[in-house]
Amino acid sequence: MNVTRTLGLVTVLAAGLALAGPAVWANPVGNGAGAALTQQVGGPFDLIDQTGRAVTDRDFLGRYMLVYFGYAKCPGICPTALRSIADAIDILGDEGNQVAPILITVDAKNDQPENLAVAVAKIHPRLTGLTGTPEKLAAAAAAYGVTAKQVTRSWDGIDIYEHGVFIYLMGPDGKLLTLFPPIIGADAMAEAIRGYLS
Repeated sequence: MNVTRTLGLVTVLAAGLALAGPAVWANPVGNGAGAALTQQVGGPFDLIDQTGRAVTDRDFLGRYMLVYFGYAKCPGICPTALRSIADAIDILGDEGNQVAPILITVDAKNDQPENLAVAVAKIHPRLTGLTGTPEKLAAAAAAYGVTAKQVTRSWDGIDIYEHGVFIYLMGPDGKLLTLFPPIIGADAMAEAIRGYLS
C-alpha cells in the first residue's frame, strides 16, 4: 500500500471516529462487544535514547507511554502526530507527568542519538527519541505490529519511509489501552488519556 493510500485510509478512519466523538477514545481497545482483543500489541524493546543511554521497555513500567513510530526528517504525517502528542501532554498539565511520550525511529541509518536529540527537543522537552540497530528497531516495530520500509529519496536526499502511523497508549503494565490516529486533535487525545489516569 503506498503512502498516499495509507494516509487516505487513516483520514477516513479518523474522520469517522471524530464524528463518533472523543468519548470513543476513552474506551479500552476491544472487539466492539467489550472483550479485549486477543492479539498482543507492544512488548520488550532494547534501544538507545537521544542521550546515548540504553533504554528498555522495563524503564517505563509503572508509567503510561504514548508510543509513535516515525523518524526525525519525516516530511509527512510524523510532524502532525508528534505535535498532537506534545500538545496533549501540555493540556494534561501535572497529570501529564504520568505519561512518557516516545518516538521510536524507523530510520536506523539516519536517526542517531545526536540528530534525534535536536529533533525531539524541538517538539517537546519530555519527548524521548529511541534508536538502535536495524535489528533491534525491527523487533520493536514488530512487537507493535508496525511495518516500515524506505520507499524513495526526496530531491534533497532525504530518505522517505512508509511506516505505521498510529499512536499507541500503553498502560503502566506495558499493555495496550487504546490507539489514536495521527490526526486526532490534542484536546480529544488528552481527554481520552485523562480517562485512564489514576
